[in-house]
Amino acid sequence: MWKHELHDEAYALKCLEAAKDLYNMAKKQEGYQQGNSFGAPYRYNEDTWTDDMEWAAAELYRATRETRYLEDAKKYAVATGTLSWIENDTTAHYQHYPFLNIAHYSLYSLVDDDFKKKLAGYYQAGIEKTLKRANKNAFGYGVPFIWCSNNLAVDLALQILLYEKMTGDLTYHSYALAIRDWLLGRNPWGTSMFMNIPQHGEYPQDVHTSTWALTKKEVPGGLVDGPIYTRIYNSLIGLKLNQPDEMAAFQNTYVVYHDDIGDYSTNEPTMDGTACAIMLLAWFEQIP
Repeated sequence: MWKHELHDEAYALKCLEAAKDLYNMAKKQEGYQQGNSFGAPYRYNEDTWTDDMEWAAAELYRATRETRYLEDAKKYAVATGTLSWIENDTTAHYQHYPFLNIAHYSLYSLVDDDFKKKLAGYYQAGIEKTLKRANKNAFGYGVPFIWCSNNLAVDLALQILLYEKMTGDLTYHSYALAIRDWLLGRNPWGTSMFMNIPQHGEYPQDVHTSTWALTKKEVPGGLVDGPIYTRIYNSLIGLKLNQPDEMAAFQNTYVVYHDDIGDYSTNEPTMDGTACAIMLLAWFEQIP
């Protein structure tokens, strides 16, 4: 973009050299590192990294056409395979991150037909696994209710749509629509999971964010964390509803969701989930 659209070749080259340096450093020190705020009771437990290397190598090959990057990307793609939160009914918090391995899609257009089938197969295998769960409920919803379940929903829908774009196979299109509709209100609580969407409908309002707490101003478009297993909710520290539960009639011993500022586990806006949701909603916007 910097070179061809903004015509700043010098800055584009500077970014490219920085990317090469970072990639070389990562290759010398393969693995992952976890960070955490000092004294925080919970941490982000990501322990995956080959998907990051696959994406980096694919983009560096796209920028340089140096075959070593393409070979690396393919190696990391095979190492990653179907590795995802999809493999399990529960995971540690942010253990498999990002929740969508978009690297397979990035690499797809750069490889031969046999390798394309392999990459598409990774996506399809994950989709099929979640379908087994989806077929057990009336909403056709195949996402486990771990912390940030809405993030998983957005990224599963995107995985289906990217699979469609890669292969032309629309087998799972209705499944993607069911996930989209769940996020927009077709769920047991009858509420959208996006702040201010729909504008005059039921959406998260009493959200766990400083903007709402300090100013009572709503921030349109934010995606909240979403429903969570009741057993996880009951195990978390510092959760306390500030108001009577307006959705008490729809709660159960399996899964809960609260539109209450005191529930950081289900009603906190999620930045990465919102970013991916922009991509998801933009996808449907382009459909005539």
